[in-house]
Amino acid sequence: MSGAVAEVIKLGENRVRTAQGERLRQARLAAGYRSARDAALQNTWPESTYRAHEAGTRTIGQDDAERYAARFRCDGVEVTAKGLLFGDDEAGEASAEGGQVVGVKGLISAGGLIETGDEQLGPGGDLFRITVPFGVPPGTAAFRVAGLSMYPKYEPDDVVLCAEAGESPDRLLDLYAAVATVEGHRYLKKILRGSQRGTYHLESHNAPLMPDCRLAWASGIIGTVHAQHWSRLCAGTKG
Repeated sequence: MSGAVAEVIKLGENRVRTAQGERLRQARLAAGYRSARDAALQNTWPESTYRAHEAGTRTIGQDDAERYAARFRCDGVEVTAKGLLFGDDEAGEASAEGGQVVGVKGLISAGGLIETGDEQLGPGGDLFRITVPFGVPPGTAAFRVAGLSMYPKYEPDDVVLCAEAGESPDRLLDLYAAVATVEGHRYLKKILRGSQRGTYHLESHNAPLMPDCRLAWASGIIGTVHAQHWSRLCAGTKG
């Protein structure tokens, strides 16, 4: 990837975070909280995390968006997790049947090692394209879940959505994320700090800890589409 392309991706990622932060700030003010600190303290949220979300320096994930929306929703103020994450106007490419089109980049393991080397990607770098029942921001990528080690939070054939550009794993500590190791394997895990500098433990619900992994890419989960709620574009089944 050239430096110029990487810079464009980074700028796009920053714009998404900034827009999320501004929507969160407006929701917080409308709900009557005087400051980010006030909102965090009254709701027992980690102040540093909330401040980073509102400042647009950290991507808001699905779980946090639902938590914020539930507390900021009040009489005359309609706040949804979808609205905080994607806004009312940030629609992607629409499908003829309704919904938004997202490119699936491949399988992501919620269990052990899976073989991804024989994935046949199309011209746009997608394994295939799907429709999801809500809008997504530019730069969103999808991965199809394989394996049971993250059950019941994630089930096989669920689709997870994340920013294709990725972000620093240090910003995703103790959060669920899509990751790629330096060996080229993709996993859906919770990221924990490793025992050595530059390494990370990958935690599952129902599988042994994967210790001291080196990551080439990581991206927080910004949305999940359960298996029955997505459809393969121009196909009668999910494939």
